Amino acid sequence: MIGENVILRVDGNNLHFQRTFKKLDQKIQKEARQTFGELFMLDVANAPLKLHLHPLKGFQVNSVIDQNKKTKVYTIHISREDKYKASFTLENGTAYMRVCGEHDSVDKSP
Repeated sequence: MIGENVILRVDGNNLHFQRTFKKLDQKIQKEARQTFGELFMLDVANAPLKLHLHPLKGFQVNSVIDQNKKTKVYTIHISREDKYKASFTLENGTAYMRVCGEHDSVDKSP
């Protein structure tokens, strides 16, 4: 059985995520798409170092599935030079994308 920390699906339907993705340079968008593809079947507890995947410490948001619950926010680097990253929540095997952009702006995004 696949553990609860394995990404089975990536959901990019969040409008805020879509808007921030469209603002990225075409080259960064291409790199980001490749990174998002690497998330499939990934165990977040054993992610490759190049993704810099980790939860934001002390930061939780309302669950996409149940607004009465809080859940961790994870971030990954989406560009080779590590200037850009994206954040997501992981719920029931789905990575719900939240925002993407320059490193510091993603870390500060609610």
